[in-house]
Amino acid sequence: MPSVLRSGLRLTVLAGATIPAPLPADLTARLRSVRVQEADGTRSLFSLTFDAGRSGPFAALDTPVLRPPLVPFARVTVVLTFAAMPRVLFDGIITNFELTPADGPGTATLTVTGEDVSYLLDRQEVDAEHPAMDDSTLVRKILGPYASYRILPQVIPPRVAEPPLPIERIPTQHGSDLAHLKELADRHGYVCYVIPGPQIGASTFYWGPPVRAGAPQPALSVDLGPETNVRTVRFRTDALTPLLVEGEVQDPRTGSQMAVDTVGSLRPPLSSRPLWAEHRGDIRRRRRVRDSGTGVIHAFEQAQSQVDASVDAVVAEGEADGGRYGDVLRPRALVGVRGAGWSHDGNWYVRRVEHELAPGSYTQRFTLTRDGHGPTVPVVRP
Repeated sequence: MPSVLRSGLRLTVLAGATIPAPLPADLTARLRSVRVQEADGTRSLFSLTFDAGRSGPFAALDTPVLRPPLVPFARVTVVLTFAAMPRVLFDGIITNFELTPADGPGTATLTVTGEDVSYLLDRQEVDAEHPAMDDSTLVRKILGPYASYRILPQVIPPRVAEPPLPIERIPTQHGSDLAHLKELADRHGYVCYVIPGPQIGASTFYWGPPVRAGAPQPALSVDLGPETNVRTVRFRTDALTPLLVEGEVQDPRTGSQMAVDTVGSLRPPLSSRPLWAEHRGDIRRRRRVRDSGTGVIHAFEQAQSQVDASVDAVVAEGEADGGRYGDVLRPRALVGVRGAGWSHDGNWYVRRVEHELAPGSYTQRFTLTRDGHGPTVPVVRP
């Protein structure tokens, strides 16, 4: 049974040991708030807060909230419906319960918390060998068995795909599947994370470069009268963020020393005046190549990934009215900003979003980043 947050916006929570189903009406009526935290580079979290008061003929017994389907390791899906259009906000696993009894009516609470379904990839450490496999092939091999949990892979091959010769090196894994996937992603400047939905009860595991291109999400509007959906926002610039990487590596096959030198970011710019391009190379921070035992191509790729990851020197932090925004703002994707002035209008990368839902309110707290000032598009669409 869905819970009405405000006109045109409905919340549905599903839970179950295997296939999530809508919560019973009595549990939905006790639901006080929902909080979901999504961020670039970390596992997403959720919490559900219920009224845990005891009443009726069984008041001397346990609170009625502590019962199936709200049990440890149950799968939970949170769905938001905007004007008859459902959007999966979260797909995760219950890992923790916190009960707070109280004397007064309506003050006892039960908070159910958990992690996204990437937890399923982090349960068991593995020692394994993967001979003659390049990294993207290895990622697909690791993710294959998790299709039975309705976790589907989305793998973007890196710029360099060089399967190692078994006589030179055999790739090994010492850790959980999730830890190894992150290690492989870091090697290429990639990210890996779970995207909930689009089907209810399913998710997509993304392994690839940060999403810096494509159609942006609906715009965040600042100081635009009736079209405003941002309550507060502040912008800050850190000129010390961009860096260059340089040095030398020894080619393991020829034994010769090869120079590794970066000159700037290869990411598509999100601003017309990137900070890393405005400053001279002689005043920017420089870091040395510290990798050894890798080929020149891989050493340069890792150095370039460090440079690319350092360019986001401008940060925007704020809070939006989710009901007026009319959609689920997603991290790890682009969003337009308008009404903030020429320096800060344009497309941004969404690094973090915290969703807080309660009867009558939906708040989205966000952190955005990009490489400099000024838009790259003539118009930011609503």
